[in-house]
Amino acid sequence: MTATLRDVAKMAGVSISTASRALTDDRSRPVAAETRERIWEAVRRLQYEPNDAAQRLVRRVDSRVRRTYSVGLILGQVSYKFSDPFWSPVLDGIDEELIRQEYHLRFALTIDDLQRPSQRALFNRANVDGLILLGGIRPLGDIALPKCTVMVEGSDIQGRWNEDLPTDIIAIEKRRAMYRMVDHLVALGHRRLGFLGPSPDADERAEAFVHALARHDLPLDPALFLRSPWPAEGAFEVARALLAGGNRPDALVCGCDTIAIGTMRAAKECGLRLPDDLAITGFDDISFARDLDPPLTTIHVPKELLGELAVRKLIERIGHPERPPIVQMVPTKLVVRGSCGAPRGHAVAPDV
Repeated sequence: MTATLRDVAKMAGVSISTASRALTDDRSRPVAAETRERIWEAVRRLQYEPNDAAQRLVRRVDSRVRRTYSVGLILGQVSYKFSDPFWSPVLDGIDEELIRQEYHLRFALTIDDLQRPSQRALFNRANVDGLILLGGIRPLGDIALPKCTVMVEGSDIQGRWNEDLPTDIIAIEKRRAMYRMVDHLVALGHRRLGFLGPSPDADERAEAFVHALARHDLPLDPALFLRSPWPAEGAFEVARALLAGGNRPDALVCGCDTIAIGTMRAAKECGLRLPDDLAITGFDDISFARDLDPPLTTIHVPKELLGELAVRKLIERIGHPERPPIVQMVPTKLVVRGSCGAPRGHAVAPDV
């Protein structure tokens, strides 16, 4: 049986009018915070969701949309929900900004969690005002997303810009970052450059690497342009097969730091000295990139800022759902360390 406003009021121990004022955020006769929380707990337990007619009846003069002051979170393509080396700092940024904005994180799920009906039920508007999607999440089948949704993208979104954007998107600057990385390696004298990472169809970094070579009139050797999985173990196998052969590059640009870590291990097992025999670079600047041997030259992504911006954009979207979706690009920075073979005395970008 579908829950009613009367059921919510009864469970919370308040009158129907008090429950109505709490759910519509009526500021003319505000409801005490403790009472309001009790009412919303009843809403969540009963999975109460008023229909449009009921909402029009209970909505007050200011026509404010009712809010739970809670948001949900879904992570895609992660091995560990709260300890992924890239997404964990993004989650920290989300958490800190939610606290500043006096919002709550109602749930944090992985894409695999959504196979369970009990988890899918959390998308009910009685539970959350909006949703943040993190990393490589594509349309979720028959799951209806909240109208107010923001996506933080780690993979390519360039192909979607010619279509209607489904959500607001917080994206990472990658093309110019790859240009800067190749420019730096060429300035150090490297000419045979290879790439390990996602395919050009899956991510902008691969395509940007090809264009960066062309900017320096350097040839692209297809044998040095390899697709690699994101985890370090998968990258290790690809890199070992490449480096054990005779067609070896003098520098390898990796699509992320975990790929670079697997590549460094493969290079050492093949008897190569880093960076004398092979320069290796990464992308992301995860927390232990500077502690590798040698320390990893990489592209710094301000991961906490990604999370903060996602929360700010979501709250803005909740307040103005009628505005068209936008893409907000977050700048990146080249961080030069020992793995690229920078000569002694070379100007090095500071650690951040």
